[in-house]
Amino acid sequence: MRQITYLLLFLLPGFTGYAQQFLTGKVRKKENQEILGSVSVYNRTLQRHSLSDEEGNYRIVVQPGDTVIFSCVGYYADTLAVSAKILGGDFPILLTLRPVSLEAVTVGDLSNYQLDSLERRSVYAWIYAQERQPLVERQRQGDGVGVELNVIPHGSSEVRQRLKFKKRIIREEEQLYVNYRFSAEYVSHLTNLQGAKLKQFMVRYRPTYDFCRNAANIDMLVYINDSFKTFKTGE
Repeated sequence: MRQITYLLLFLLPGFTGYAQQFLTGKVRKKENQEILGSVSVYNRTLQRHSLSDEEGNYRIVVQPGDTVIFSCVGYYADTLAVSAKILGGDFPILLTLRPVSLEAVTVGDLSNYQLDSLERRSVYAWIYAQERQPLVERQRQGDGVGVELNVIPHGSSEVRQRLKFKKRIIREEEQLYVNYRFSAEYVSHLTNLQGAKLKQFMVRYRPTYDFCRNAANIDMLVYINDSFKTFKTGE
């Protein structure tokens, strides 16, 4: 027993001297300094993941010499070699927007939205990874897009954080789908609304995600036309 105590005392300085180091900062769009949330942050060396928050802030465990990759749908990925000098304070990350054609394009039977959704699945694959023994699973399919949520019966902080990330990404995916079905371009085409009036209409009559998932194209057209009639009577 005494030998074990001596061994622990010998090893203790090594343990107390070790402390996790974090790379922190804010992610922005290079072109205009716009804040970028939900950027995937991956320490390839330690195989650790994180996600920037709604304010663009990120934080991930690192050691000098690690390689960290920042990726976001629609932007070029940025690879950073971690050095000791960038760990003393916040280190800003600027992502460059990938150029896209202004005209709608399709690849096979996939729309721009569906292609973006597939890219999101790739970027956030670490969040969507299947966990063992899920308690609850929800799946939606259609339009080439599905979202799923596994509630995991584990109490570790890492699992809780990943579950939080997953719920957030699902909410964002749902709102992007509403934007796709209820786009400003489509509404303007049907109603001839422009500018402030169009923005007002889009906010006031924005449909729910469940409605958009279940509505056929004709249902959406009728909804917009009926809403526009109501909008005009209130002017």
